[in-house]
Amino acid sequence: MTEHKIWCGVCEATCGLVATVEQERITKIRPDDTHPNSQGFACPKGILYPQVLEDPDRVREPLQRQADGSFVPVSWDVALDDIGRRLRASIAAHGRESIGCALGNPTGWNYGAFFGMFGMAAALKTKHFFTAGSVDINNYWVVGELLYGHNLVNPMPDFDRATFALIVGANPVVSHGSMATIGNIRRRMTSIVERGGRIVVVDPRRSETAALFEHVPVRPDSDAFLLVGMLKVILDEGLQDDAALARQTTGADALAHLVADVDLDVVAAETGIARATVEQLARDLAAADAAVVYGRCGASLSRFSTLTKYLLDVLGIVTGNLDRPGGMVFADPFLDAEAFTKLFRVNGYDRWRTRVDGIPEVLGTSPLATLPREVLTPGRGQLRALVAVSTNMATTSPASGEMEKALGALDLFVSLDPYITETSRLADYILPPKMLLEREGFPLFGQLHYGVPNASWTDAIVPAPEGVRDDWWVIDQICKRMKLVPSPAPGAQLLGRLGVRIPPHVAVDMFMRIGRHGDWFGLRRGGLSRKKLLAHDGAIKLADGNATGVLRKKIHTKDRRVHLEHDVFARELRRLLATPSADAEHPLRLFTVRELRSQNSWLHNVPKLMSGGRGCRLRIHPDDAAARGIEDGATIALASRWGRIEVEAKLTDEVMPGSVGLNQHWGHKGGWKTAVAAGGGRYNDLVPNDAAMLDAASGNAWLNGIGVEAVPLAVPAPAPAVAATA
Repeated sequence: MTEHKIWCGVCEATCGLVATVEQERITKIRPDDTHPNSQGFACPKGILYPQVLEDPDRVREPLQRQADGSFVPVSWDVALDDIGRRLRASIAAHGRESIGCALGNPTGWNYGAFFGMFGMAAALKTKHFFTAGSVDINNYWVVGELLYGHNLVNPMPDFDRATFALIVGANPVVSHGSMATIGNIRRRMTSIVERGGRIVVVDPRRSETAALFEHVPVRPDSDAFLLVGMLKVILDEGLQDDAALARQTTGADALAHLVADVDLDVVAAETGIARATVEQLARDLAAADAAVVYGRCGASLSRFSTLTKYLLDVLGIVTGNLDRPGGMVFADPFLDAEAFTKLFRVNGYDRWRTRVDGIPEVLGTSPLATLPREVLTPGRGQLRALVAVSTNMATTSPASGEMEKALGALDLFVSLDPYITETSRLADYILPPKMLLEREGFPLFGQLHYGVPNASWTDAIVPAPEGVRDDWWVIDQICKRMKLVPSPAPGAQLLGRLGVRIPPHVAVDMFMRIGRHGDWFGLRRGGLSRKKLLAHDGAIKLADGNATGVLRKKIHTKDRRVHLEHDVFARELRRLLATPSADAEHPLRLFTVRELRSQNSWLHNVPKLMSGGRGCRLRIHPDDAAARGIEDGATIALASRWGRIEVEAKLTDEVMPGSVGLNQHWGHKGGWKTAVAAGGGRYNDLVPNDAAMLDAASGNAWLNGIGVEAVPLAVPAPAPAVAATA
C-alpha cells in the first residue's frame, strides 16, 4: 500500500487530495489537510473520481463507427492511418482550412491535450478552432485583452482581506469558485461576515450561497442593467475614487458619458430590484473599506455577457478596489501562461472574423455556436473534418439538435473521449485517452487563479488500461500523418521535417524554469523544475497570498494602465438599452442551476454521484405553477422560441416569481448507461445559436434569461371499463 498527494482535476478548485493505492488500484481518496490552498477541503466529485477510471462503460480501445451506427474495435495503427489518409485528402481537395479542432472543459486540467490542440490549430492555420470557452468564459478573455492588454489577465477576489463582497450570478458554495481558485471557499466567505463584513449575493435563485448571506433576487439576463445602474449612482454622486482612477487608468472620463442615458427607473423595472435598493447597494460598495466585485457563470451566460464582465471590473476599479488588499487582486501562477501565449502570439482579439457570421475571434478561436453553420454552409473555407478532445458539444453547445446535425454531416469526425457520449456516438472514430492519475500533469487552469500561490506536478499513480494512450501522443500522431508538428513555436515545422518533435512536458518545463518561479536550470537556488515538483509529495507553497501594488508588473498595455474606454462597450450598452426584454408568448425567464455532484456533463455515469433520486427538474415558484395548473412532481412541457423539452416540475420559493431554473446537461444518449438511464430534458435544446442571439462582442452563448413557457402535459383519460361477461 502506498499513499500519494495529488490534486483534483474535476473543477477549477483543484483541491489537494491523498490517494491510497493498493495493488495498482486506488482504494481510497481523502482531502489533503496540508495543501496550501484547499486546506483539507474536497467535495464528492474528487473523492469518487476513481470510479471514472474503473467505469465498465469506459472506452478502452479505439472504436470505428460502422454504417449502421455501431462501433467495432480496431488497432491504433488502423485508426490513425485511416484518419491521416482522410485528413490529407481533405487538405488536398479543400485546403487546411477545411479541418477543425475542438476541445472541451476537461482539457483545462490536461496540459498535454490543451497545448497539443492549440498547436494543431496553429499548424493548420485554421479558423475552425472551437473551445468550451465560448459557452461561458470568452467574455472574460475579451475584457482581459481590452482592459489589461492580455486575455488571461483577470483580477480575482481577495476574500481573506475583504470587508464587503458583491457576488453576481455565482454560487461558489457549490461551484467552489470559478476564475478564483480559493480553497474551502465557503469558509473563506463566511469569515468576512464573522469579522463584521457583508456579502450580498445577486441571483434569481436563493442558491446555496445566497441562503448564507444577504440575497437580492434579480431577473435573469438583467445583471448588466443592475451594474450600469450602480455605476451611474457612483458617478452621479461623486463616490468614485478619483486618485485611484488617475493612478491606474486611462479613459475614466468616458464613463460618465457611457452612463448618461441610463434611467434608474428602467434599471429597476428590468431587474426587479427597487431603485432605492440599487442606489443603496452602490453607496455601500463605494463606502466599503475593502470590497470585491465578483461574477461568474450566471453573469457570463447572458446575452450581454461581455458588457456585464466589463461593468463588474469597472465597479471594482472606480471604487478603488483594484490591486489592493481585500479587493480584486492579480494571481501569481507558477507557469506564466500569459507570457507563454504572448510569446507564441496566441493571445488576441478580433484579428479576424468567422467565415459565415463575421464574429470576432477570441484567443484564436471561433464560437462553438457557429460550428453548425460552418459545416452546413458551402463555399471556400467550409469545415469538413473535425478532431475533438474531451468535448460533449452535442449537449453543451447552444441548439444541441443543430450541433448533432452538423457533426453527422462532416466528412470525418474524430473524438478523443473515454465514453460513447451523445457527441462521440456521431464520430467516425472514438480514440480513448488516458485519464488523470494514469498520466502525469499539473493543474494548468487552476494555477492561474490560486488564492494561495503554490506549485505541483504529479506523476501517474496507477497504470492505464492497455489500449488507451496519452491525448498529446494521439494528437501528435495524427499531425505526423499530415506532416505537421502540433506547435505554434517558430521553427517547429522545420524541426519536424528533420525528425525532431519536442514532447509537451519538455517545452512546458523549459518555459517554467526560465519564469518567475523557475530554477533557471540550476542558477537559481530553490527555483522550480518539473523534476523537482515530481519528486515532491504534494504542493509547494509559494506565498501566503497574492501581492498587491503590482498592477504595473501584471498588465500588458503599453502604458501599464487599465484602458477603460472602448467603443465595443458603448455599442453594447446602446444595444442593451434598445433591446426589448419582454416576450409575451414566453413570459418566464429560464436560468441555469449549478449542482454539487455534477461537472458539466461528464460525471453522470458515476452511480454514487447519481444516487438519492437525482434528476433533471425545473424549479418554478408556486405562484407561477398555480397560474398554470402545474403540480409538484408533474411532468411538464417547457418551450422557448427555439425548442421544446419535457421535464419534471419542482415547486419552490427559492426562485423569484417569473423565473424558472433548470439544471443543465441531462438527457444523455450513447453508451454510458447510468447517464442515459437518468433521462431528463436537454436544456440546450431550448437555446438559440443564430448569430443575432449571441453575445456580440465575444460570441458567448446566450443561455440565461431566455423566455420560456411551462404547461402541464395532458393526462390521458382512463380507458372505459369493460363490462364483465357472464
